[in-house]
Amino acid sequence: MRRVTAILDEHDMCVLGTVGAQEPRLTPCFFATLDEHRLVFVSSKGSRHVAHMQADPHCSALVLPEQAEQGRLVSLLLAGEVVRPQGLSRLAALTTYLARMRNRLPSSASSVHGLLDKKVFVLEAESIELVDTHLCRGTMRVGRR
Repeated sequence: MRRVTAILDEHDMCVLGTVGAQEPRLTPCFFATLDEHRLVFVSSKGSRHVAHMQADPHCSALVLPEQAEQGRLVSLLLAGEVVRPQGLSRLAALTTYLARMRNRLPSSASSVHGLLDKKVFVLEAESIELVDTHLCRGTMRVGRR
C-alpha cells in the first residue's frame, strides 16, 4: 500500500472510465485523494462523464505515473462505485480537492465558494491494481470488502 499511496500523492490526474447508455467513456480528470481507497472528482454539471456516473455509479480511475526507465510499465487502477457526498462530507471533499488543485484551477474556481455549483463525486475503490513490470508477478491486487 505504500506504493499505492506514493503514486496517488505524486499525481493528480487520471483517466476516468464511466459507462453510459450508449457508450463507455474515458475522460482525463483531476483528482484529490481522501485516502488510498477514495478519490474526489469535481466536474461541471453538464459533463458526459457526470451524466454517466449519475446513471451508473460503477467506474474506474487509471493513474499512469511518468516512467523513469525506458521499457518499464507502471499503472494504478482503482475500480468501484462513486458516491455523491452531501452536507459536511461534500464540504470536506471540496476542501480537500481545492487544497490539491489550487494552482491548477482558474481564479473563478479557486475557493470553495467557486466550486459550490460543481458536481462532487467520491470513488470508493473496491479494488486496486498496481501493475509494475519490475515486480516479480507484474501485478498487485488489493481488494476491499
